[in-house]
Amino acid sequence: MAFTGLAFAGTGASQAAPCAADYVLAPDNSALSILFSDLTVEGSGSVQCTIDVPLELPQGMSLGVYRVDYRGFASLDKKEVATLDVDFALGPKGNSRQFKRSVRGAMEDDFAFSENIGAGLMKRVGCGVDARLRGSVSLALKGSGDALATLDTGDGASRRGLVYRFNLKAC
Repeated sequence: MAFTGLAFAGTGASQAAPCAADYVLAPDNSALSILFSDLTVEGSGSVQCTIDVPLELPQGMSLGVYRVDYRGFASLDKKEVATLDVDFALGPKGNSRQFKRSVRGAMEDDFAFSENIGAGLMKRVGCGVDARLRGSVSLALKGSGDALATLDTGDGASRRGLVYRFNLKAC
């Protein structure tokens, strides 16, 4: 399996600059990590990033996403809330999933959510169908002052971002 690039659009922390992301494919092709360099919101408001990753699957193979890990950091006072909202699709329309979770203050720590996708819910792509991973990621913050939430990996904390875990099998 190979990836031919990563396209992204949206707003980064400054709202005037576009979001920026990169990806890392596990050596055994079992996982794809999307690493954001500036998906951070401070005080209150939201940031958003869309991704589009073309996938080149081996002939006669299909791909499914069976688990997604969502990782970030939040610094929140009491009554402040950070909300992560992810909508991703694998292949054509109708293959989308939505995931939404919130973290509440008071806290100053990493956060992590995992979504296990059962076999009956897993959407597959390949076997002659265009294979693409498309998604929209938004991070919203209801806070004030020094509140902060991020999926930013600019500090070298590679554990932050999105990790898609794949199941590759014959058609």
